[in-house]
Amino acid sequence: MNPLTKALIPCGGKGTRMSSLTKGAAKELLPIAGVPLILRVMEECAASGVGEMLIVSAPGKEDLNETARAAAGTPGMPATVRIVTQDNPRGLADAIRLGREFVGSDAFGVALPDNLFLGDEPALAQLSKVQYRTGKNVVAIVELTAANRNRYGPTAIYPGRLDGNEFVIDSIPDKGPRGTTFDLRGAGSAFTGVGRYIFHPEVFTAIDEVEATLSSGSELDDIPLMQLLLRRGKLTGCRIQGDFLDVGLPTGYREADERLRRRKS
Repeated sequence: MNPLTKALIPCGGKGTRMSSLTKGAAKELLPIAGVPLILRVMEECAASGVGEMLIVSAPGKEDLNETARAAAGTPGMPATVRIVTQDNPRGLADAIRLGREFVGSDAFGVALPDNLFLGDEPALAQLSKVQYRTGKNVVAIVELTAANRNRYGPTAIYPGRLDGNEFVIDSIPDKGPRGTTFDLRGAGSAFTGVGRYIFHPEVFTAIDEVEATLSSGSELDDIPLMQLLLRRGKLTGCRIQGDFLDVGLPTGYREADERLRRRKS
């Protein structure tokens, strides 16, 4: 299999959970220890081997587009950056589908700007190793505890087992309602999937299949897509070595900003 060289960052959402901080600006430009969030995610992608980047933007985010374009080819950043616009925020799988032409026949990464990881090895690079070994599509898996459950959004517990750094997923539950936080259901800790993926081009056909099952106008999200891939034996997980920060919530954003400021000092 070829090494990972392409990745997509979906930035089409409205960022309503972060409106108290963004004041209407693009949430992807919020600074984390002085560096815009979009640049921190692009930096992770580049450190994972990505040279070609696609930003899935939204109408009215010209400032975000210019920031991403200006970073292309600078030290520590992907060599090229392309922009495509998702006219309506229909969901993550819909955003991924806009990368069909960009991807071609290559496996590609997807990095959600709501998530940051602090560790010795970039998160996307960790997924790439599991993808290379298994030949499957891969989703990042993290272990969350009761002590920090309120810092994370409406993700669900993924039943499964660890095999080294591969997390063999038994099933993928539906997400909880928007505005809720991670529910451990009385457990001290549990595993869940978060915003890093590596997909093969077969994912585009799978997205079309998922859409065909939905009623008109329904959100085309990542969970039904991953459920389909898992049923076909084409999805596995990678347990991330390092700390996971959900910066899509104000509490997680403030924690990430504080921790990275301490790292700089």
